Amino acid sequence: MPTPHDFFLDTINRKIDMDGVPKSQPYQCVDLFKYWLNKYYGVPGGKSMCPKTGYAQDIWTCFDQLGLGQYFDKVPTNQMVDGDWAIWNWGARSCPQSHVAMFRKDNGNGTGIFLGQNQSGKTYVSQDNIYYSGMFGGLRPKMYHQPINTSEKVDQILHKGSKVQIPGTFEVVDINVKENTALVRINGKDYWISSTPLKEV
Repeated sequence: MPTPHDFFLDTINRKIDMDGVPKSQPYQCVDLFKYWLNKYYGVPGGKSMCPKTGYAQDIWTCFDQLGLGQYFDKVPTNQMVDGDWAIWNWGARSCPQSHVAMFRKDNGNGTGIFLGQNQSGKTYVSQDNIYYSGMFGGLRPKMYHQPINTSEKVDQILHKGSKVQIPGTFEVVDINVKENTALVRINGKDYWISSTPLKEV
């Protein structure tokens, strides 16, 4: 399963043009977004992603029209994670003509680190600090949370509430019949886990 860092390594410091537009400076922020879609989903690089205004803001405002729901889920700015694509509106503080870039990390000061092209005065792909101000939100790639190829296994990211299978045999130290949980000892440490999937041996 490819990761956001793989994409960073593939694109950093490159000049990427997917459509030859505009002729005066064809290395636009939307080209990097198109490259990602082409690389991982085979979407033709010439497909317009800015049908309304000609600028990156259309990726957000024309989301349904562009059929992007099959590749992304919209998320609020404050919930973005590494690999989400951020979209800025026209007139944004750091991106007055709108912008699209991949979110990498929050700086905790109203800015984040973003992988993008044609940003911070650079025409190539770079990773820069950009203000969140003026951002619509983020697009979370479904490929990082479900397989592109349905025969692949999901690379699950564990979180609170995740259900996991633990192979092995462990000593039951205590049980809670009401909660249907068992306190088991693993490598000298005790853990409360649901007793439902446990098989007595």
